[in-house]
Order: sequence, then C-alpha cells, then structure tokens
Amino acid sequence: MEKLIKLRTLPVSTLMRRDVATIKGSQTVAEAISLMKEYSVTSLIVEPRNTDDTFGIITEKDILEKVIDPGEDVHKDPWNTQVHLVMSKPCVSVSPTMPVKYAIRLMKRVGVRRVPVVKDDKLMGVLSHTDILHAIENLSGDDKHVAI
Repeated sequence: MEKLIKLRTLPVSTLMRRDVATIKGSQTVAEAISLMKEYSVTSLIVEPRNTDDTFGIITEKDILEKVIDPGEDVHKDPWNTQVHLVMSKPCVSVSPTMPVKYAIRLMKRVGVRRVPVVKDDKLMGVLSHTDILHAIENLSGDDKHVAI
C-alpha cells in the first residue's frame, strides 16, 4: 500500500508517455485515422496553429461520433473533413510536475481519459488512464486489492 501512496504523489512526468503522436488541424480525418493505425494509438494531439492557440486532441470517439455516425443517418466525409472541425478543444492539459493523484482527479472531473502534459507551451508527453493502470500493475506487493 505504501508503494501505491508513493505512486500517487509522483510527478506526472514519471508516468507520461514521451513519444506523442501529433497532427495538424488542417490535416484530414482520414489522415488522422491512418496515423492512429500507424502508431497504434487511440488519439492524436493536435498542434497549435500559432502562439495564441492551444493544443487540441482528436480521439477515436471524436471520429466515430462526429464524422462516421453523428446521428440521423448523417455522416461527414473523412477524406474532406479537417481535424480542427471535429477535435476536442481546448483540451485540458497538466504540468509535468503535477502529482499523479491531482491529474487523476482532474481527468475524472472533466471526463477525459488522457491529458497532454505541457510545460512552457511545449508538449512534453501524454498521461492516460492506461499509463496509470500499468504503473499500478507494475507495483510489487502482497496486497492485490488496492484502490487508487
């Protein structure tokens, strides 16, 4: 249990993935799908257009719900729909120094499964529920019934 407590207080930077797949908002949803497949990821960070802009994110869910089947037998053409039209923006980001427990609480509060990790307007990585669960899984200990 002590290892879990320690994990919760670690900075986000210790659990985040540093190799982040990104895309420009002007690229098409079809290109996003291709990149997701190429990198075996379920989301891409959308790069800011300029210094006044913020990061966005496009997920498989965004594509399915906003392009492929937004309802009422309507759909958008993924080959002609730009990412910036369907991405989630602005997306909530966290600092690499934020304790993991606060990142978890923030993700829960805003209803997201992953957050970009940003420092000085520079993308440092991404922290996801999966990253946190893998870290917990890797904890060695006798208590297999721990809660975070």
